[in-house]
Amino acid sequence: MPGNRTHRRGAVLITVVAVFLIMSLAIGSVLSYASMATRRTAMAIGRDVCRLAAQSAIEIAKARVNAAFQQTISAQARVVGSTIGSNSTSAFDWFGSYSGTVPKFTIGRDNAVNLGGTTNLCGCIAMVGIGRVQHQDGEQFAVVTFVATAMRNNPGGTVSRSTVAETIRFAQERSKVFDHAYFVNNYGWFQGSGCTANGDVRANGDMYLDSSCKINGRVYASRNEELRDAYGRPIAGDITNYGKMDNYATYRTTTYGTSNMSRPLKKDPSTQATNPGGYDAPEGTVSTQMLKNRVKPNLPLTVEMPYIGDISSAQSEYKAWAQDLQADDPTMSTIKQGGQTLVSVFYNGVGPSGKTTVKDANGNEVTAPDYGSKVLIGTQSNPIVVNGPVIIPGDVIISGYVKGQGTIYAGRNIHIVGNIQYVNPPNWSGKSSSGGSNATKDMLGLMAKGNIVMGNYTESTWLSSINTYLTQQPYVQQYTCDTSDAAIGYPATFGGSYAAVEQVSNADYNMCSGAGLADFVPGGYDAATGRFGKMREVGSGRYEQRQVYNSRTRRYEWQNVEIMEPGTTYDRKYYETVCADSEVSSRCSTITRIDAVLYNNHGIFGKLGQCSINGSLVCRNEGLQYSSKLYLNWDIRLYSGSSESVSNDKVGLAKGSANPPKTLSWIELPDEFMSFAAAGIDGSN
Repeated sequence: MPGNRTHRRGAVLITVVAVFLIMSLAIGSVLSYASMATRRTAMAIGRDVCRLAAQSAIEIAKARVNAAFQQTISAQARVVGSTIGSNSTSAFDWFGSYSGTVPKFTIGRDNAVNLGGTTNLCGCIAMVGIGRVQHQDGEQFAVVTFVATAMRNNPGGTVSRSTVAETIRFAQERSKVFDHAYFVNNYGWFQGSGCTANGDVRANGDMYLDSSCKINGRVYASRNEELRDAYGRPIAGDITNYGKMDNYATYRTTTYGTSNMSRPLKKDPSTQATNPGGYDAPEGTVSTQMLKNRVKPNLPLTVEMPYIGDISSAQSEYKAWAQDLQADDPTMSTIKQGGQTLVSVFYNGVGPSGKTTVKDANGNEVTAPDYGSKVLIGTQSNPIVVNGPVIIPGDVIISGYVKGQGTIYAGRNIHIVGNIQYVNPPNWSGKSSSGGSNATKDMLGLMAKGNIVMGNYTESTWLSSINTYLTQQPYVQQYTCDTSDAAIGYPATFGGSYAAVEQVSNADYNMCSGAGLADFVPGGYDAATGRFGKMREVGSGRYEQRQVYNSRTRRYEWQNVEIMEPGTTYDRKYYETVCADSEVSSRCSTITRIDAVLYNNHGIFGKLGQCSINGSLVCRNEGLQYSSKLYLNWDIRLYSGSSESVSNDKVGLAKGSANPPKTLSWIELPDEFMSFAAAGIDGSN
């Protein structure tokens, strides 16, 4: 039956062809799907890579902008209180302001940053621009939105893109120097069995330790290019000395000084919770290796100690800061006593002499040298109440009880003439934070553009006992001064003697005053000698008959004697006040307790009794002599990571520029928001 066989063969052939076609279609579909899936995968991976590249471009841009900003405001480490340009009221005016539909590629006044062009990152072509700058002249911060886009050619001919935006806040924060119980920007030294620091200690230079001092914390020493031979050695002269430290049991049960204000333990003994900034006390016996491990020598980077800049001129950022705080809360930026407001933002009034003008030694009528100075003496029943940052452009003489949270900025010296004690002090009994409300307890900052001087400098033994620390290396080393400090007697470079007469050249002084930084000069300046004034008795040019004892004849004789009256002479020394010496000597008592955060541009020196300093001690040079014991109890509320940290807009301590920009928001945008073509850039590979 050949005809039937042919039919069957044809049917088989048709079936085979049909199956082949179906299989071909199926394989084609599979291959097409696989190709599409591969392309989609490549695009997805490419988009992830582009997102990473765009973010990397923003990180690079942030670093460039922050570096340029810091270089602009920190040429002399002068941060808060500096001015940029003749009409500027804020260092942050550098950022300007911008709002538009198309990102721009430059930012910054004067030392501008150009972000234009493309960069090859992660195999992508990326570019970054500025989407928005939120800043009004005079504000102490700037908010910048960076926008970045990245493009990548994927395998298979597809193209991936990603556009992201990140909003950053540039602002100054409380300086990191306050993270230490003791911070010296030059030569640090711990000598004597009676000295105990409950907190970290640091020197931007060499740190001397002897075998007897006790430091319940870490020890840092940094190389400092500004100082001669400052290699950041932890021990100068004896490499076997690492001091002492207390173990857990001893530290928990010990009261250091006249209060229970030494910082709590890192592991809270009451709750077992971790307390950031607390003392990580070792268990058991403290070994030499433990002592050695907590010493960090030869660090390559210093911690910036910002200068207190201009506080008195119309462009002062300090004034703007205090005024802004008071505008939001009328109780802020004030000093009160007995319900009476003594200072509101800025003190512009007579000093303790009560005089507006006096005569100098040549009979000229001049502004009283103590004008703009203030004496603050608090009692337990009538304390000094400080709220926020306030400015006293002259000298401050202070002692007694204080209340509230705030900082006193002095345009020159702060003279501590007796104990300073909180009415409502913090308390870390048992070295625990549990159950306390320490964040709301009293905190006082004493910030001086000049020096912080302790005790009665009019006593003959005061200067002789600390003269070495005021006049000789390594204790006093050469350093560059802030331009505005020419108005208080500091030349461009200081490295001589704090016991000398203040004197600057007319060139230095004119540079300061020409920049608007000498609107107020404590004590007054004598251009003929380059020296500064203080309250003294001077001749009035009037005479009267008085009986004067003649030691040769041993008899009283009538003589014409010139009448002396309050006046000024231009022979002030760095450690003296602009006020009459009696304003210090008549109020002095032995200092055994200072509840305060101490900070200044230059030196902290003087004589103490057996004393506790509860807060932080920060300066460029230190020369303190104490009797028997000195306790430096660091206030953990100064640490930003602490649960009890006090807001710096509340207390108002000095700020630093070395703070990283803070991210406020991040978002991925449609790719069309910023295109290469719109920016005039060829984004092709």
